[in-house]
Amino acid sequence: MGRGHHQRRDNGEAGFTLPEALVASAIVAAMLGVTLGVVQNNARAARTNEERRAALLVAQSQLAVAEVAVPGRFAAREGKSGTIGWALRIEPYRGQLASPALDRITVTAGEGPSGEPLVELTTLRVAGT
Repeated sequence: MGRGHHQRRDNGEAGFTLPEALVASAIVAAMLGVTLGVVQNNARAARTNEERRAALLVAQSQLAVAEVAVPGRFAAREGKSGTIGWALRIEPYRGQLASPALDRITVTAGEGPSGEPLVELTTLRVAGT
């Protein structure tokens, strides 16, 4: 072997090429994007559930008050409890029961994304109580 002759050696060194590194980076970025979307959806669902729970508490409270403290066969009231709006409606019940005369009490509370109430509760009471 002379001095001018060069031999190529394969020393087993391996590494990532630029295209491989770019593909790996793209996969990591896609996974981070999916993870962020899941976290945002979970946060949105948790917030909606909390708003619905608070609206339910307000509606239950207004329904309990209306059953005993709002006289008359016809009534309509609206208000706010903190940041949660509510509406109360009392009207004669027109069901199959003829006796005794009943009133239907309906309370709605909260507002969903498309304007519908988050909660609607309905009960009956003997008329005139």
